[in-house]
Amino acid sequence: MMTDNVLLKVEDLCTYFPLPRAHPLAAVQTVLAVDGVSFELTRGKTLGLVGESGCGKSTVALSILRLIEATSGAVFFDGEDVFHLGQKALRGLRRRIQIIFQDPYSSLNPQFTAGDIVARPLKIHKIGTAKQRSEQVAQLFSQVGLRPDQQSAFPHQFSGGQRQRICVARALATRPDLIVCDEPVSALDVAIQAQILNLLIKLQREYNLTYLFISHDMAVIQHMCDEIIVLYLGKIVEQADRISLFKHPLHPYTWALLSAVPSIASDGARSRRRVHLEGDPPSPIDPPPGCRFAPRCPFADPGQNCWSQAPELREIHKGHKVACHRVSNDGIAPQDAA
Repeated sequence: MMTDNVLLKVEDLCTYFPLPRAHPLAAVQTVLAVDGVSFELTRGKTLGLVGESGCGKSTVALSILRLIEATSGAVFFDGEDVFHLGQKALRGLRRRIQIIFQDPYSSLNPQFTAGDIVARPLKIHKIGTAKQRSEQVAQLFSQVGLRPDQQSAFPHQFSGGQRQRICVARALATRPDLIVCDEPVSALDVAIQAQILNLLIKLQREYNLTYLFISHDMAVIQHMCDEIIVLYLGKIVEQADRISLFKHPLHPYTWALLSAVPSIASDGARSRRRVHLEGDPPSPIDPPPGCRFAPRCPFADPGQNCWSQAPELREIHKGHKVACHRVSNDGIAPQDAA
């Protein structure tokens, strides 16, 4: 049952991709891109999905939006079952959910002016008259830090940061409830990243926006998110609020990710704690039978079922969940015990 404060609810989401057969007699192989992901997103908050490339972050988002079809599971947006909506209802839903893509260079049509790009969602959803749309586009340009007279310029005439501001304005045009931010600053340099992130925070406060924020950068996630989900090979390995996760990570994978966050500490303690994971993630076509992180985990122990039994996502402290055999019921992580 959804509470009034929950905007998005995802239940046991699975998205698998069958691969083409090498020859007619070959067995069908399937990529388990997202494998049983569940979470809730509260109105006005930011939920972060973090993990290495290929962990399933973007596939989760695209499955929620039905830009790719999920294999199983359920998604509820404001109480509506997204996977069972007809095309007309789905069109109305997409007015309330917008997305900011990773690459501001490829996500803008080079044949349209910046003003046309921002106005396009308004035209598609038949919002306002031509004059009202023109006024709203000018207002959106000002809100994202662009001059209204830049509406007539084409995407190639803007810098990367300016292009992403156009993407933000386009996402904001229909006054959505939820904006999916799919690595929105990863293609930008650090100084411009901070400007875009602060712009997103400012807009969230002004319009009570809800963000599903995807990133591989833990520093960005720490700056933006209220709650964080750590994904590894299509599964949730840890979920917690920002303070709990950064103060006391429980899963060894989260611990390794946090060790890579740059620090200004001058005593070198941070550099001594840097964790280097050995090897690459297992294949999502044929994941290991136990914990999917076991082949790279410095604490994996056959006696703890790490290699034979998949760990369940269990709540250790209020709101802090982890999927790890080696974490004790009172919250002692294997890296703490070591």
